[in-house]
Amino acid sequence: MNKAFALLTAALLGSAPLTAQDGVRFGLKLSPNMGWIRSDTKEFESSGSALGFTFGLLAEFPIGSSGNYRFATGLNLNNTAGKWKRTLTYQDAINGPNKTTDLETTAKLQYIELPLTVKLMTNEIGYMRYFAQVGFGNAVNIRARANQKVPTYDASGMYVTDFSEEKGEDISDNIALYRASLIVGAGLEYNFSGNTSLLVGVTYNNGFTNALDMKIGDKKVKAISNYLELTLGVFF
Repeated sequence: MNKAFALLTAALLGSAPLTAQDGVRFGLKLSPNMGWIRSDTKEFESSGSALGFTFGLLAEFPIGSSGNYRFATGLNLNNTAGKWKRTLTYQDAINGPNKTTDLETTAKLQYIELPLTVKLMTNEIGYMRYFAQVGFGNAVNIRARANQKVPTYDASGMYVTDFSEEKGEDISDNIALYRASLIVGAGLEYNFSGNTSLLVGVTYNNGFTNALDMKIGDKKVKAISNYLELTLGVFF
């Protein structure tokens, strides 16, 4: 993954001087986000939102001659987070069977994402141009860590004796490798000079593939990960 990222970075940056005269633009972004998990699976539910961030490369290619329509892509390293809880029904050797508790997890997930979007821009108003953006995200999970509450069982494996907190546990086996999403955003660009512009916007990234690869009993959990991003970038 690191090698692919480095090669694509070099290719994009190396081609910029050759294509800038045709309206192709390149830039960088660093964007905080707020992520959450949504699920309709019984005994599994969201437990709030958590903060993350995204950084990466921006690349835009003009569609037509007006300059108001662009194919916008790039390569992002998405660090998103989410909280969920699942209901555990267990037996306690002292107090008997059929007790329940919520096992809470705060997960930090890292993806490499290739966005494929269309950007619709207004004409320049003063030094400003406003835009709307829509398209799809394609992401691959490369890291998953979690703080989570877990049960401790006795030697027989039947009875729960205690609960403990795991910190920074690797949960990659419980996270789906591929994540597809709908990307919708809007914002503005401020032109400083020549090709240099500041980008500010808001982007909603709505997953539509299952984010998890786990079961409760014999039932597969279905959960969607979403995040809202404050998009900050600069084009050169």
